[in-house]
Amino acid sequence: MSERKKQMIACPKCGKTIEIEVWDSIDIPYDMEQKEKVLNNTFFKVGCDTCKIAFPIGYKCLYNDMEQKYLIWLAPKMEEEEQKDIEEYNERLKTDNRLRLAQGGYTYRIVRNDNELREKVLIFDEGLDDRYIETMKMVYVPVFKKNLAKDSRIMGLYFDKKEEGGYQWVIVFDNRQPVVVDVDMNIYEDMKEKLKNIVEEKTTEGFIQIHAPWAMEVMTSRVDGVEPPVQ
Repeated sequence: MSERKKQMIACPKCGKTIEIEVWDSIDIPYDMEQKEKVLNNTFFKVGCDTCKIAFPIGYKCLYNDMEQKYLIWLAPKMEEEEQKDIEEYNERLKTDNRLRLAQGGYTYRIVRNDNELREKVLIFDEGLDDRYIETMKMVYVPVFKKNLAKDSRIMGLYFDKKEEGGYQWVIVFDNRQPVVVDVDMNIYEDMKEKLKNIVEEKTTEGFIQIHAPWAMEVMTSRVDGVEPPVQ
């Protein structure tokens, strides 16, 4: 079960000391209120009553969905000690039969920030495969950059669900408001068919980061036939 502890931090603007609650894990279905905060991007944000600002915080946390069987390790710093913890856990998965039995059929992921965590939870809740979502980004990003103003830079690209149904990309920039673009899920299905073998080959056992470098490795090894979206 989830464990929580109090921690004192300083407001980055006014310096006031603020007491926050730090969670070691979010366990679904027990922590549904916290899941909603993850999906609303408020779980890792703190408000200061003095200067009235909200600011993000980052700390190690495990998101464990015991119903859909996926475990996400949020590692904002990814320092040597945490890398060692992840490596040791992955080794245990290979040798500890009791652990393998308890977590049979689990999907394991590593994310670095709250936006990545939110995206993974949404993807898995939709019954989709994050590996093909990530490879789709390799197709879309060059198109977005081609149509981008010279004074703007893409800081993040996230998969999201539209309120009216269907899916969209949320493009985050360094100097302007985010932009949303519809996702062509035909490309997703095409990639599932054509990239299956290489994707499975590149997916190691245990906790793994499915991110841009991983997707680039897949796409540079891809089979012919995956077409870019219409520009």
